[in-house]
This record gives sequence, C-alpha cells and structure tokens, in this order.
Amino acid sequence: MIPNHSPWIHQLKRTRPVVPMSADLHADTVIVGGGIAGVVTAYFTLRTTNHRVLLIEADKIAHGATGHNAGQITSYFERPLTELVEEFGFHLAIEGQRSIESGWLLLDEILAETGLQTPVYRFMGYTGISTFEQVLQHLKNNRHRVNGELPPENIILAEEWEEREKIPEEYVDLYTTVAQKDLLALLETDNLGYIGALSYQKGCMNSALFSEELIGYLIARYADRFSFYEGSPVRTVHLHQDSATLDVLSHTVTAQRVVLCTNGFENFTIINHAGAQVDTSFHDSVAGRIGYMSGYVAPFNDSPVAISYFPKAHEYNEDPTGDDYFYLTRRPHEHEGNQSYNLVCTGGPEKVLPNGAVYSRESVCSEDMRILIDDFLKDNYKKHPKDEIQYEFCWHGLMGYTSNGVRRIGVEPYNPVLLYNLGCNGVGILPSMYGGKRIAQILAGDTLEPSIFDPHD
Repeated sequence: MIPNHSPWIHQLKRTRPVVPMSADLHADTVIVGGGIAGVVTAYFTLRTTNHRVLLIEADKIAHGATGHNAGQITSYFERPLTELVEEFGFHLAIEGQRSIESGWLLLDEILAETGLQTPVYRFMGYTGISTFEQVLQHLKNNRHRVNGELPPENIILAEEWEEREKIPEEYVDLYTTVAQKDLLALLETDNLGYIGALSYQKGCMNSALFSEELIGYLIARYADRFSFYEGSPVRTVHLHQDSATLDVLSHTVTAQRVVLCTNGFENFTIINHAGAQVDTSFHDSVAGRIGYMSGYVAPFNDSPVAISYFPKAHEYNEDPTGDDYFYLTRRPHEHEGNQSYNLVCTGGPEKVLPNGAVYSRESVCSEDMRILIDDFLKDNYKKHPKDEIQYEFCWHGLMGYTSNGVRRIGVEPYNPVLLYNLGCNGVGILPSMYGGKRIAQILAGDTLEPSIFDPHD
C-alpha cells in the first residue's frame, strides 16, 4: 500500500496550526479556495484595490490540486489552438493564448515585489511527437501563432522521416530538420518512434510552497485588510442583489463579492436569490480526472528540464480515445539534508472521476499506475535507471476540466456578485496567474475586452 505522498507537500515542512473561522465576519471580497488560484487572486486584489479580503479554505492552504500537481509551468491549452480558433474566432483565440503566456510576466512581478524564495526554474522545454497527424496539428497551430504575432513554437523534424514529404507546401517555413539522433538527444530518449520535437519556454516550481510563502507575505504586508481561515468549509453561498452571505461552519460571512477559486468541485450549494439559479448551469458540467504521478531521487548530474512525450498510440493506455501523453520534469532537490540531488517526476495516467463520486486525497496511490509510469520511463527516458529503483514519492490529484477545456475567469452572468477563477484543465499555474490579475481588474471596476475565459451559462 503506497500512501498519497506528494513531494510538494513534503517540502513544506509546515508547522503553522490550522485556525478555523470562529465568529461571524464581514469583508468586501471573499475568496473561496486556498490553492494557487485563490492566493494569487488575493494578492492582485489587495494590490489593485482597497478591498478587505477574506480567504476561506476548507482544508489547508495549497493542500489540494496545488499540492498534488506535476509542478510543471506551461503556457499551452490541452486543446489545439486550431480548435480554439474554430470555437471562438481567430482574434479571441489568439488573445486567449497571449493572456496565458502573460502569466510568465505576472509570476516575475510577484517574485520581484514579494522576494519569495521558492525556486522557479525556467528553460527551453521539449515535446516529443511520433505521428504525421501530430506534426500536422502543430504546424496548423504554428500558422495561427505566426499570423497572430505570437512567438512560434520551434518544430524540429527528423531528416530520416519519410512521411515528411507529405507535409503541404504551405507549412514548409514553419519547421526545421535535423538528424534523428540529434532530435532524440533533445528529448533525452533512445526511442526511434519519435520523429519530431517541439520546443518552447517551460518551467517548474513547487506551487504549494509558492502559495504558502505568498500567504505569509500577504499577512505581513496587508495585515489591516487581509485574513484567512483554514479548516473552514463553506456550506452555502447565498447571492443577493448587491451582496452575498456564506454559511461557513456555524458562522455567517457577509461580503459584496465572492470569488470561487476552486478546481470546479464544490461541496456546497449556491443559491441565487436575485435571478436564475446557477448550480446546474455550470458546476455539474465540470468533469473530474484523477492524475497520477511518481517521483524518484537521482544524482545531481543534469540541468532542470520539462519534456512531454506523445508516443505511438495506446502503448501504455487501454483507453482508445486520444493519445497517450506523459510528462517529465527534473529539478534540484534536497534529499536527506544533501543538496546534490535531482528530483525526477513523471505523470500522465489519469482516471475519470464518475459523476457523483467522491474523491479522497487520503486514498492510497495506485500500484498499477506507478508500474505504468515506470514501464514508460524505461522505454522512453534514456537516463532512467533500468534496474529496480526506489520511488520516494507517489501521489495523485484531482483536476477539474471545464466542458470546453478553457478556464472560467470572470463574472457569473446570472449574478455579478459571484466571480470565478477556476477550472484546472490540466495546466493550472500560469492560467491561475492571469486569472487572478483579471479578477482584480474586474473588482477594481476596469472595463475589459471580451475574452474566451468569460463565463457563459
């Protein structure tokens, strides 16, 4: 039996006690959810407005998806850009992509202003692709990026790949070719199935440690306007014409605005007393996926990296819908008091959480998933020890996928007292940054251009 043991929670070494809400309270803005989305939303709201901000977390700060993720910083959607263009139109889709990539600058702003010590590693990341269909999809995406004046992905194809001749002429300016051995070196693999590689900026950080540190900064910097409580689950959110009341434990919170910063799963009821009900219009449509990850400690011989792998279909996954997809990060890691180690983390396998099912972080890690990850690494990551190794960490986390795979950021159409910065959709760190800034702008009364992230019921 393997416990759900996340390296990010392990690194916290938390000693701060849980302090639940113990009285009725009032705030200008109440933020529900103490993961990276909620903490960053609090940061930008406090910096942008003069609001009194109250953050409420049902469990502990950063102990949900933020503490049980892959720790990878990426700026892509888990949907092709071409699909977003088809759904939202060219301009909105491109601006949506640009908005997510602005999260890098927002992260830099936070680090520069707060002096947080959480290590953030930034580098050129890679994605290995193995089929003609994958190559063509990314070329189409790249054409949209170029036409929208976004930096293109660097697409590298193997000179030896015979199907390259079938690529339409219109895309010849969007890729380069190298010997396959050089392409495989970028992907750190010996697997000859990979015929292409994408490269673009990626990074990694412990988002749980980042959130915990940022909470400390907010308490020190905005002691007169910011407070937070853990172990304080919300039972009901009552929306009125110009205000809201929240039932929390046995207490009542009143506020002018409420911001939901969750992954989309709320064990509470929202009642709109000033219009149509919102419960069934969106919240029930968020699909849950449980992501499984493993990590092991290796000698400090290599630089930080993030690599995604799309091997030939269904080698490691019985699900006939979609591609197999694995991701790997490597970064410096303190192990047993020694700094000269790397932590290699890999994930990819997922299970769908059936509607109505309850996810428990206390559930043990799946041995089958750990074996699946190990088998994948042995076949695809050439620096993976071939002998039996000790996985120091094995963990899982719940990801909330909105119906269209796009984060929900903005005002609830049925009642503007309620706002959202939610929907993990598999890649949550940079979208959380952008979402927090956008919510703060709305709370400050700014007029914003329409966005693909705008809520629609």
